[in-house]
Amino acid sequence: MAIGLDGHSKVKQGGGGLSGPFTVSHTCGGVQRLLVVVFSGMRGALGSWSVSGLTYNGTSLTSGAANESSGSSRNIRTEVWYLVNPPGGSSYSVSVSVSASLQSYSLAAISLTEVDQSSPVGSTGTDAGNKSSYSVGLSTSVADAWLIGGAGIRNGNRTWTPQGSTTEIYEQASGSDTTNDVVGCGDYLVCTSTGSYSLASNADSSNLGVMAGIVVQPASSAPAAWFGAEFVAVGGVWTF
Repeated sequence: MAIGLDGHSKVKQGGGGLSGPFTVSHTCGGVQRLLVVVFSGMRGALGSWSVSGLTYNGTSLTSGAANESSGSSRNIRTEVWYLVNPPGGSSYSVSVSVSASLQSYSLAAISLTEVDQSSPVGSTGTDAGNKSSYSVGLSTSVADAWLIGGAGIRNGNRTWTPQGSTTEIYEQASGSDTTNDVVGCGDYLVCTSTGSYSLASNADSSNLGVMAGIVVQPASSAPAAWFGAEFVAVGGVWTF
């Protein structure tokens, strides 16, 4: 089966003193679903922080990849989380709780279809530093898998450009402040065969940033169909 991009929803905020929870509403469609959430945020201090909880319609997601980059009295972090078989057809809330007050953040929910429901995620990885080029190299033993994730970089005036076969899903700045704002992006890359691939994107100038990504594995077959019209009640007994 071929993984499909169902859709995405995003929200961002700057201005400091942001303690969360941070939320965005998203509707998942299709079958054999996987929800991927990309969160990039920046703390106005050098101390480490993290996403302390992430839910969709009250159900907890699983942490996939996370890292941070510190310097100049700032700590920027990107995390990727996922949920197998999220409820579909209606809008529900993604809620992100963090362990420290933030200056700014970028949050996005990305839904995929035709994903392996028993082993949806393979290898994971990150790339962090004070630079302009970010790349997460990962390997897959399954053809037609996807590398998916995103990045965040300090400075609200920065822009991202996907590299190689990477495709950008979204890009958003929490504001224009060069010290306190963050520019987040979400990306994916289709792995046409088994082997090693890189999810990569370049910023237009160097700064503190983090990219995180996971390998998402495709379903091996379509879900079994249920033919309700073939079930008939005869004399109180169901026959088919």
